[in-house]
Amino acid sequence: MKKKPQVIDFFCGAGGFSEGFRQQGFQIVMGIDNWAPAIEAHNLNHNLNDCVKDVLDFESIEEINKLPNTEVIVGSPPCVLFSLSNKGGKADKSFGIKLIESFLRVVAVKKHQPASNLVAWFMENVPNSKNYIRPTYTFSQLKLGKWAKAHGYNPSDIAISGEENGRTLNTAHFGVAQKRERFLCGEIVATGLFPDLTKFEGKSLRNIGEIKGSMPKPNSTLSNHLYVDPNYPSLKCEMNLITDHFYDTGVYENQWMRARDLKINHPYMGRMSFPEDESAPSRTIMATRSISCRESLIYKSEYTRRGDGEYRLPTIRELATLMGFPYTYQFAGSEGAKWRQVGNAVCPAMSSALAKSVRCAMGLKIIPEAQITFEPPANIIAKINNLNSFVEKKFDKPPQRRSNARFRAHPFKVGNMTIALTNYNPAEPIHSADSKEWYSSVFLGSGKDFVAKVIPKQHFKNIGKLIEIHHKDVGREFIRKFEKTFGNVIGNSAKFQEAYVLGDVRVPHEPCHLIEKIGKFILEFETELDCMKVPELIPEKSQVPTKQVLAMYAINRIVS
Repeated sequence: MKKKPQVIDFFCGAGGFSEGFRQQGFQIVMGIDNWAPAIEAHNLNHNLNDCVKDVLDFESIEEINKLPNTEVIVGSPPCVLFSLSNKGGKADKSFGIKLIESFLRVVAVKKHQPASNLVAWFMENVPNSKNYIRPTYTFSQLKLGKWAKAHGYNPSDIAISGEENGRTLNTAHFGVAQKRERFLCGEIVATGLFPDLTKFEGKSLRNIGEIKGSMPKPNSTLSNHLYVDPNYPSLKCEMNLITDHFYDTGVYENQWMRARDLKINHPYMGRMSFPEDESAPSRTIMATRSISCRESLIYKSEYTRRGDGEYRLPTIRELATLMGFPYTYQFAGSEGAKWRQVGNAVCPAMSSALAKSVRCAMGLKIIPEAQITFEPPANIIAKINNLNSFVEKKFDKPPQRRSNARFRAHPFKVGNMTIALTNYNPAEPIHSADSKEWYSSVFLGSGKDFVAKVIPKQHFKNIGKLIEIHHKDVGREFIRKFEKTFGNVIGNSAKFQEAYVLGDVRVPHEPCHLIEKIGKFILEFETELDCMKVPELIPEKSQVPTKQVLAMYAINRIVS
């Protein structure tokens, strides 16, 4: 072909879909998105001048007709609307469905219009989206009944095959170090089928350590050293041209402690790695820069620090590299905006595999990796907010929580139960936090058999007698040492909320750190008599692990 085949990218974001096609010799002629930072990034990287525009504008046939007639149309509607992490998968899907159908409406017109030159179209989203995409769409279902009649089609004819022509793919199979499952549907128009991409998959999975080990450390000092892009061996960048990487992403101790507990000691979910397992591919990069949650990505910091800053988040450049973006690709706006652009993106390596399939369908040769070209980044860098500072962070302003923030933490999970310190009564229908009232709570079982109850105040005395009866000298020693070790917090639960809100783990009353200390203390008193009966408190279980009984005593004691 004398000219490059052209692509329009709907819901383009920063342009992961576009970048994969660009690497295979396609010309990106338009990006459409309603978020300004995304359009800015897409424009910068693909030398465009597009403005913010909503895909819903293309419910108008006149607007569709204004679009250039390209060989390829791609789109990635917002995945948060279909994600299982959004309200447990129960979020309203109607708007997401409307966006999908608006995109497919454009595709249908461009596919069936006279003298169409459309070769392929593809749509990407989270796996759960396939449950809301029809196997096929008629012209009428896409609100194209009148258009169909005017162009010689029956409104009940199939205009587009959706879920019927789809596959769930994992980006880790295409050479990037990230496990990211996505549902893709679409077709090579000449065949009416989704292409077979297996011949473009990698032979082995890559891991986080391989990527990080090839990149300069974020706490490096500036030099003229050349670094080879971990994803593109032909791309070498001087250190000063690697953006958004040389800054301190360390997090406060009260933040990483919360993330750690949710990962390795969650009350009802399985165990995750903390910090990230660098011998494996990365978990899915999310669009939100989160810290104190189960899905956060946490690395050990390169700075030799304990407590604050001991662990860190990935840099934006690390995230982008795990996604498969080249070092030369730039993102617009603040750190949070850049994180969202990366987390929302289509993986360029998977997009590149689709682009290769289109080239094959067009009778064009695939562009080898060594011949992929990259624009010099110097001119673009001058136009972005480069996060590089080469400065170590000061940890002098611990993040504070809301004054009514809820708290629940337990020393350990064993015997299908947890004994937790809470600032709300879990047995009440509405679990509202109380800044003055703290509870020793029991969470037992799962599903329909789940039980939540509060141990009455001052009940530690009865629990202590049970411990002494069953474990004699060891029980008495446990109680004596507990009183001595935790005497400064016993009966001072009114201070827990203040310490929790301030987030200073050095304060004795800070509940996250306190529960951790109680857990370690109890494990020093484990005995061979690992179970006992507590019929008054836990009639549901004939045997309760001894360390859970010790936890009942400890937590009830500090709140009584």
